[in-house]
Amino acid sequence: MVNQNPDANEQKQPDESLRDSEERYRTFFEESKDAIYIVDRDGKIIDVNQASLDLMGYTKEEMLNLNILEFYINPSDRRKFQQEIEQKGSVKDYEVKFRKKDGTEFSCLLTSTVRRAADGSILGYQGVVRERPKSKRADEELSIGEWMSSGEWMGKLTDYIHDVTERKRTDEELSIGEWMSSSEWMTKLTDYTENLERLVEERTLELKESEKRYRGLYESSIDGIVSIDMEGFIFECNQALADMHGYLKEELYHKGFREFIPRKWHDTIEKMLEEQTIPRGYSDVYEIESIKKDGTHIPISLRTWLIKDEEGKSIGVWGITRDITERKRAEQEIFKLNEDLKQRAIELEALNKELETFSYSVSHDLRAPLRSISGFSQALLEDYLDLLDREGQDYLQRVRTASIRMSELIDALLGLSRITRSELRYETVDLSEIAQEIAMELQETEPERQVKFIITPGLTSDCDPRLLRAVLENLLGNSWKFTGKKPIARIEFGAIANDGETAYFVRDNGAGFDKAYADKLFGAFQRLHSTDDFKGIGIGLATVKRIIHRHGGSVWAEGEVEKGATFYFTL
Repeated sequence: MVNQNPDANEQKQPDESLRDSEERYRTFFEESKDAIYIVDRDGKIIDVNQASLDLMGYTKEEMLNLNILEFYINPSDRRKFQQEIEQKGSVKDYEVKFRKKDGTEFSCLLTSTVRRAADGSILGYQGVVRERPKSKRADEELSIGEWMSSGEWMGKLTDYIHDVTERKRTDEELSIGEWMSSSEWMTKLTDYTENLERLVEERTLELKESEKRYRGLYESSIDGIVSIDMEGFIFECNQALADMHGYLKEELYHKGFREFIPRKWHDTIEKMLEEQTIPRGYSDVYEIESIKKDGTHIPISLRTWLIKDEEGKSIGVWGITRDITERKRAEQEIFKLNEDLKQRAIELEALNKELETFSYSVSHDLRAPLRSISGFSQALLEDYLDLLDREGQDYLQRVRTASIRMSELIDALLGLSRITRSELRYETVDLSEIAQEIAMELQETEPERQVKFIITPGLTSDCDPRLLRAVLENLLGNSWKFTGKKPIARIEFGAIANDGETAYFVRDNGAGFDKAYADKLFGAFQRLHSTDDFKGIGIGLATVKRIIHRHGGSVWAEGEVEKGATFYFTL
């Protein structure tokens, strides 16, 4: 396809036989009642017609992702068929059993031929799958065109005359002259000829209807469809292609297709045709640019197939194009958003480093005066207690308690910061074993309490073991704390299925909480109970939330006042 001389081809008219051949191919492939398939050397399906989809019960997209070998029920049938077609080059009416999408098994007849490259190597196979007929007549039925072109009808007629001649000679002892002088042979011949003419007329009407249906699909396609000859000139296209480029259909005929492709894409097109379309019969999908009538360039996707005549000679190429302007615009927007996100991530990382520096600085600057306040208040309580009245002693004790609490808050904030910064180290962790260890540690702190732990064994997950221990310590520790006023406490660790994933939970029968304030539970220093009732600084659940979010999971809680609480988390 290298001859690109518009002057030499200016008066070139499309070969009517070429167009007819292309139409016959389209009609035959798309409208054939037989299931037609084209596969590569390994059996991967390249193309199928509608009859194949109807027979096997798949969509076109599903079929193009399958291998024809997957349809065989018996592996031995597959091996025998493969050996026979590679040895003979073609197989006719080979009986095998296939399985449809819905699991239905059926007997079918395979007729297949090898597709070869110019050097004789096997490119793949093409053929027909026919469900095995229920009668011999259906099994041997031929289209009228095939039957007449084979010359079989003349042989049948000769056999018929011969049979009648022999019967007359034997049964009635008539000479051939006497029989021919009768009108019987002429009547039979007339009936036979009239029947052939009727069948030919019916077949012709059927083909015209089939062509009409194909033409309707061809013109109604939203994709542009174009056919070019081997010299690179357009001889057929649909309305969608003309609209895509701003032309009338008639203006496109006899133009060289390279007129519509920017020069920078010419080498790509040549490579596609020479390395894919011509040697193997089709190309991959390429994304290039096309030129509209007004000179503007648009991005398009293009895939091509080789057109061959009845003798297997390459006579042209047809292609399907699609305007991908909107998709490219969307890709550009996504790219810009990704770049913005990258920039935001860089900025956030810088801010985090600044916050980290600030938090350490604050902790260092605050710890020194806090130690002084705590130390001197303790000295006053120990050495000058007799000089202070009861009110003074109370004030001094409050100063010391506040300084200790302030120190605890600083430690908690630093701990929360470290959790946010630390690198995750994933491994398979036995969460049940960790929960059991924490339960034993809690019981040792208050051995007099009656607390029943129910821990589901064998719960594991891929996570950071150090951080998940912190999660379970906080959740089980909360349950231990908020069941402190129950004569018999119950704390449970287990798992449930939640929207296709595992949700772990810690449940207790303790103080619970008001559901209206559930969204405040996981904020830093947020408390729903007074420190007089339950001690704590309100940082534990905030820590749990950050750890779970760093693992890509989620955490939530359910509860009622004095009826207990349940905390769920996923990883």
